[in-house]
Formats: sequence, C-alpha cells, structure tokens
Amino acid sequence: MEKGDDAGDTNLDFAEALANCVHDIKNSAGVVMNAADALASAGGGSELDPHVASLQTESRHINHNLMHLLGLYKLERSGCGIARDIVDCDELILELEAHNDPLLASRGISFASGADDSIEGYFDRELVLGILNSAINNAQRYARGTVRVAANIDDGYTVLSVDDDGVGYPGDVLEECRSGQFGKTSYRGGSTGLGLFFARRIASMHRHRDRVGRVTLSNDGIGGGASFRLWLP
Repeated sequence: MEKGDDAGDTNLDFAEALANCVHDIKNSAGVVMNAADALASAGGGSELDPHVASLQTESRHINHNLMHLLGLYKLERSGCGIARDIVDCDELILELEAHNDPLLASRGISFASGADDSIEGYFDRELVLGILNSAINNAQRYARGTVRVAANIDDGYTVLSVDDDGVGYPGDVLEECRSGQFGKTSYRGGSTGLGLFFARRIASMHRHRDRVGRVTLSNDGIGGGASFRLWLP
C-alpha cells in the first residue's frame, strides 16, 4: 500500500470519528434541550425564568448547528444529493409552529403564519425543515413580540420566509448578502455563520433547468425587522 493510501485512510478514519463525536454531542444537547423545555413547562404559565429561557435557546442553537454539521457530512460522504419531493407548505408551517410555539410563547412571542392552502414546493423536506427551525430559533432571539413564517410563489420559486419584528440585520451583514459573501462573519453577533452556510449549500443543491436555489436576507420583516428568505425552484 502506498503512503498516499495510508494518509487517505487516516483522514477517512478521523472524519468518521469526528462525525461520531458530533452525533454523541448532539444526543447530549438533545437531553439538555428536553430538560430545559420541561423546566419551562413546570412554570405553569408564569413568567419564564431568564436562565431557563437562555438554556432553551442556546441548547436549541447547539442542536441545530450539530445537525447542520452532520447533514453536511452525510451529503459529502454519500454523494447522493438531496431527496426532493412534493411538499405541502401549509402543513410544513403547521409542523414548524407545533415545534417552536412552546418556546416562543414562554418568551412572550407569538408565532404568525401565512401560506395559501394551494402552495406546494418541490424540495428536500427534512433538510428545509432544519434550515427553517434554525432560522426561527435565531429570529426569536431578536423579536420583540412576533415571529412570522410564510410561504409564497415568486417568479417561479417557492419562497419560504422567516420574519421578526426586531431591529433588523446590521448593515455589514446585509452588505455581505448583496455581495454574495454573507455567512463568513458573525450572524447578527456571536455566531459562526454555520447555519447560513448550511442554508446556502442546501439551497444551491436545489436546481431546476436554469434556476438555482438561494438565500436572501433583508430588513423587510415585520415593521422593518429581519427577514430570512429561502428561494427554491
């Protein structure tokens, strides 16, 4: 066996070990997340302790990032690409609401939705679900009182959006978005940009003829708040 083969096997073993480690950490993060949700529920509807709220938010943030890492690893290793199918966008939003509403409600934030019953998309449902859950978790950090998830058809694209009524994205983030370089610096402060990198990667894998999926950011959210949009052909 040549030395190059040994190096390749070593890199492969390391990648596999790293993926297994990430998977174990994700399981632990899931336990912490469930415990935080249980603590919040035990409050009986009273005002949520800020420490519990922080524990809920950050444990979800960790879990989402680890899921992104595992998703990217599996896509790179399998080489099989995404699994597209017809998706009812209204049902997708209802699932997002069921998953996120308890946390939002505990922080005094309402979940608003908007999707015509007839809107359907053709995309990888599980990967897109992960992107939107991560976007909602980010939005609730900055929302004053509302996070809105909507779906519509625009220029032949299925557009899934997550808006909030906060102060909006900083100017440098919007400039990076316009230049196509966004996601390289911190996302609204303190983030690695992994969520945006994952979203862009998955969006770009959705193609139809000359159309390619993309992600856009703007301050066209509720009352000038942040707006995350996932465009899927």
